[in-house]
Amino acid sequence: MIQSIDVNKLAKLSKLTLSEAEAAKAKERLQGLLKLMENFKELDLKDVEPMVADSASLLREDVPVQGLSYEQVFMNAPQEEHRHFAIPKVI
Repeated sequence: MIQSIDVNKLAKLSKLTLSEAEAAKAKERLQGLLKLMENFKELDLKDVEPMVADSASLLREDVPVQGLSYEQVFMNAPQEEHRHFAIPKVI
């Protein structure tokens, strides 16, 4: 069962500020999700084949290749300073 303290901790970890009403609604929705997950335990899956892809067939061989020259890298850069991209100051 989800406690209010759990919702507050999740909100803090997510950097969210929740009102009491929002926290109550989040608690209710989280409890619904947990209940849904509990329903999966009731399914008989003994005859269901796992859906796992063979990762060896999905990945290409890792072969080193020649990288781009500095001229190619900075060719379309709006600004470049000392072999670095120059961007406007944000702060």
